Amino acid sequence: MINQVNDVEMVRRGVHSTGSLHLTTHHLIYKENAQAKKEVWVCYPIMALVERRPYSVFTGFSALRIRCRDFAFLSFNFRNEGESKAVFDTLMALTCVSSVDNLYAFYYHPGSVERSINTWNIYDPIKEFERMGVGIRTQAWRFTTINEQYEFCATYPAILVIPSSVQDSLLTYAGRYRSKARIPTLSYIHPLNNCTITRCSQPLVGLKQNRSAQDERFIHAIFSTTQVPNTYGARQENLIADARPTTNAIAQTALGAGTENMENYKFARKVYLGIDNIHVMRDSLNKVYEALKDSDITPLPPNRELLYKSNWLKHISTVMEGAVLMGQRIHYYHSHVLVHCSDGWDRTAQLSSLAQIFLDPYFRTFDGFIVLVEKEWLSFGHRFAERCGHLSSEKSFVQLSENSGTQSTAEKAFSSVLSAAKSAAEKAGAGGGGGSSGHGASLKYTAPIFHQFLDCVYQLLRQFPNRFEFSERFLRRMMYHLYSCQYGTFLYNNEKERVDAHVSERAQSVWNYFVVRKKEFINPRYSAEVEVAKGRGDEFVIFPDPKNIRWWHEVFGRTEEEMSVVTLNGIGSTATAHASMQNRRHGPHHQYQHRHSQQQQRSLEEQQRVEQQVTYDNIREAASSTLSSWASKLESASNSWANAASPYLTSSSAYFSSMYADAVPSPTDSPIPSAPIKSTSRPASSMSTPSVSASESDMSLPSGGSYRRTEPEKVTELSNNAEQEMIAKLSGVTLDPLDSYSLQHAGDLSAEYIPETE
Repeated sequence: MINQVNDVEMVRRGVHSTGSLHLTTHHLIYKENAQAKKEVWVCYPIMALVERRPYSVFTGFSALRIRCRDFAFLSFNFRNEGESKAVFDTLMALTCVSSVDNLYAFYYHPGSVERSINTWNIYDPIKEFERMGVGIRTQAWRFTTINEQYEFCATYPAILVIPSSVQDSLLTYAGRYRSKARIPTLSYIHPLNNCTITRCSQPLVGLKQNRSAQDERFIHAIFSTTQVPNTYGARQENLIADARPTTNAIAQTALGAGTENMENYKFARKVYLGIDNIHVMRDSLNKVYEALKDSDITPLPPNRELLYKSNWLKHISTVMEGAVLMGQRIHYYHSHVLVHCSDGWDRTAQLSSLAQIFLDPYFRTFDGFIVLVEKEWLSFGHRFAERCGHLSSEKSFVQLSENSGTQSTAEKAFSSVLSAAKSAAEKAGAGGGGGSSGHGASLKYTAPIFHQFLDCVYQLLRQFPNRFEFSERFLRRMMYHLYSCQYGTFLYNNEKERVDAHVSERAQSVWNYFVVRKKEFINPRYSAEVEVAKGRGDEFVIFPDPKNIRWWHEVFGRTEEEMSVVTLNGIGSTATAHASMQNRRHGPHHQYQHRHSQQQQRSLEEQQRVEQQVTYDNIREAASSTLSSWASKLESASNSWANAASPYLTSSSAYFSSMYADAVPSPTDSPIPSAPIKSTSRPASSMSTPSVSASESDMSLPSGGSYRRTEPEKVTELSNNAEQEMIAKLSGVTLDPLDSYSLQHAGDLSAEYIPETE
């Protein structure tokens, strides 16, 4: 262990300075030798990666490169190899602690102003739900204390709100049908029509297509708490929103879970929102880190190609689209929305929170936003400890060998293959679980879920700059303290863990920090009077443009010019005006760059059109190919599982085939000879299991003819000519908005399936 090192060179954004390095119990502190005596404080939990490079005779120093979770990049150069190694070992020992009790929050002593207030009770669930009308404006809902001791559901809050017509005895049975017993429970009541957002986890359908009468009655009771008003154009079409891509949701049936069979929920409709799981989001942010990784040693802009390939903006847009769909169904269609993902604590929290911000001006205020985070994220059990990785792993500390810089191409390629294989093995071993319940969970369960939510709110601030009481800096500081571990608010996975740890008695709440500094985070463009004057009509709500997404450049420590050239639509799509100006300034070379940028953009747009053209073909094949793959794997493990998968495979494929029945050209549009249709797809299943008995049936051809075929043949596709004609006419087919949304957000069906772990 070492406490201080003098004559250390720090490099940040290519700027060099010399000073001393101090290693305290909870912070790395750099003090500049210059007269300004600038200090840089870095708390240990916020370090995402520490890389030590050995002493080199070419550079004359040994380096520590530090990448922080708040996108700060620092490099420290040491003249002495021994000091560099000692600092590296000390940082690892102080950062990789074995217990949450060793984190800074339990040693932090704030100033007198912060100590004078207590914001641990800033969120009162009874007061908040009464504000929304429970027991006051509407009697259709009631409080239940069935989870008062957290015995019914360990990851849910002690106080839940359910329909008044539902007895607690029914909840016991309904809980057995939902993953982790996370039953549907109230999140929000819209003040304009009393329609609601309820949230839960996925149903335990499984390969046997299990159902629960209690769960069906429960959801029906939720959707029956209001009736559509007798006004022109109003129709109630209640919605079950599955946040996952279609393929992921269906594949979960092989693990005993899955998604609702809508034959049992005929009083509602379902839509898949196509939001990828935690592994995809973590990999996406890692690519952003890669694009910025040299921010310590160079002032150059980030790698724009890597930024685009990260798909970070695409994921932000998809989350926003799902939340907009939910909010509009509630506000315009007078409908209820039940939302879930896998276990209902990641994507569900994102969607529910954003929809409430769209619908209720209270959540766009400083105090209201804090209540929203407490309710939707902390109370309903987002796994902050697991997703943030507060107890850092030693894998985050990388010691490079002396000859790492002189590796041959073959050695580097071999190392890359080993790294990729190791990553794939970790993903494959992550299927189905929710991670460790303790705080030493693997890094494979970390994911920037709350970060994504804050990024979405930033997009709202940018599109509606005068509708929010708080500023962008408020969001940025919240993300910093998400990882700083200076306060106890974000240290645990759920309410029960915080109660068991007595954290409110041992640590400060993060809201103390914000409340005492409220003036620093107020948006000067916000006017409460203007917000109230919006009344109770359409101007009461806000609905953003999910395609109008830009990089949150402040959080990445960059300027808007450095980041804005990469947008949701590709590289260079928003740089046209800037490039034109540069052409006039700098001549032919920049003119060539501008033309190249335009060509690249046109190429990307053409690629997008081609991808959209084949989307429908991929959708038709998705269910059968995915389930066939799962069934084949199940066969090798257990014949009994394979036998169970066979009938479900047929029914699921038939269901997906029926989804596109309306898109087949009519007889007048596309006459087809009355002849048997040749199958162009592979068999629905290649298993060597006993065939499923099926009776013959008639199927009418588009031209009016018919032929007889057995049940397994019903899942075959149309002929090549018919498919081409269908695609050609598909643009003219009027699809239901929900069906259209499901088609657009089915997920990347050609990509390798990554198991859900929520």
